[in-house]
Amino acid sequence: MGNQFKNVAVIACLKTFLFVFNVVFWVTGLLLLVVGLWAEFDLYTYMELSPEFSGTAPHVLIGIAGLIILVSSVAFSCIIKGQPVLLYIYGGFLACIFMMDAGVGASVACYRDTFAKGLHDGLTQTLASNNPNKDNFNFAQATLHCCGVSNYTDWTRLSPKRVIPTSCCLDPNNCITANYKDVYQRGCYEVIAEYLTSNMDLLMGIAIGTALLPLVGTFLSCCLASYIKKSKYDVMN
Repeated sequence: MGNQFKNVAVIACLKTFLFVFNVVFWVTGLLLLVVGLWAEFDLYTYMELSPEFSGTAPHVLIGIAGLIILVSSVAFSCIIKGQPVLLYIYGGFLACIFMMDAGVGASVACYRDTFAKGLHDGLTQTLASNNPNKDNFNFAQATLHCCGVSNYTDWTRLSPKRVIPTSCCLDPNNCITANYKDVYQRGCYEVIAEYLTSNMDLLMGIAIGTALLPLVGTFLSCCLASYIKKSKYDVMN
């Protein structure tokens, strides 16, 4: 009888912990969805300038976020019902999410190492030709306050028209691009590389952080399922 009461107390405690964890995990899914959408619609414009860019990473983040929200929403019912089979299935889903998150973190880390060279080559090719990414280059110059690859002189040396675009202007409404004091002095390679590297560090940190969280949930759900099975066995005996 003593063991039975002990098991009931442990089960109640584990259910509470797992329920709280699931709330946190659900919120994490929402945050990851926001990060994925941000990467898709904001970072994408700059990352596309590198030939090494792969557009799958934001889509994977959004997919993982959707899976987290779906699984954690269904898990509330599993926790309340306290059926061991459902809890083990929940733990299995969490383990899969852990592996996917870890994979995203690893791919971002590997991509970051090859990104710098690809970005420099991509910017140079875009500037020196009528590349479709030139609109993205102009957008980067206007929003990140930079000009050219290394500096504004790249436009007069490398571009077919030999003209500095108005996206380089400090004040587009009052700018003479022939007057170099009216244009941004920093090159876009340095600025974009700094911007994306810092944000890729953030993405990698989020991926690793959300990868560790499912391990906690897997442990709690398996422990709860085990104690529920043990409690039922004690009642039968």
